[in-house]
Amino acid sequence: MKIIAIIPAHNEEQTIADVIKAAKGCSLLSEIIVVDDGSSDRTADIAKGQGVKVIVSPVNFGKGQALQLGTKNANGDLFLFLDADLINLKPEHLNQLIEPVLNKDYDMSVGAVDRSQISNILNKLFQKVESPFSGMRVIKRSFWESVPSKYKKGFYVESAITYLAKKRKLKVFPLVLDGVRHVTKEKKLGFIEGTKQRWLMNFQIIFINLALRLKKANG
Repeated sequence: MKIIAIIPAHNEEQTIADVIKAAKGCSLLSEIIVVDDGSSDRTADIAKGQGVKVIVSPVNFGKGQALQLGTKNANGDLFLFLDADLINLKPEHLNQLIEPVLNKDYDMSVGAVDRSQISNILNKLFQKVESPFSGMRVIKRSFWESVPSKYKKGFYVESAITYLAKKRKLKVFPLVLDGVRHVTKEKKLGFIEGTKQRWLMNFQIIFINLALRLKKANG
């Protein structure tokens, strides 16, 4: 069974190399594909320097469409989706994500970042609350291709995947990736722009969840 890592990236020159190195250290992966989603920095050049396949989009279409572009150029049975701004990601974290689905016990796995440095109770809470929106997951190609294209936009995609998985009663394995963190948007973009982008992301997540709930209520 071929497992392909898809890493959508927009202006992630500070972290993309380390994320790729973690993926390259995972023996379960057959290929690594980075989708540079209209970056204005050196993200694509750094990724190419790591010797992996890089697809460059001239326009920033958003995360969902970047994933779609990556999967269309991947010949695999399982996809490992990874965010490009992860810190402390290691090959063993990827094994933990892949094995539940590879061994056919689960249909999908979802990894949440580690918040134990704040609180163990909060860490367990975010495993349930944050996982539906997480960008770290292993998903079967057949399931991904069944997700309507209208949901593969911006940050809609994770919520749509979670909704459809629940609707179809798929077995999902959630876990916390010990020691793994995100670079905050405020740190990457500055406080004002980072806060703006965070609220835009949250708005998209809230909007799609409300839309999906309404759809469910209306049958």
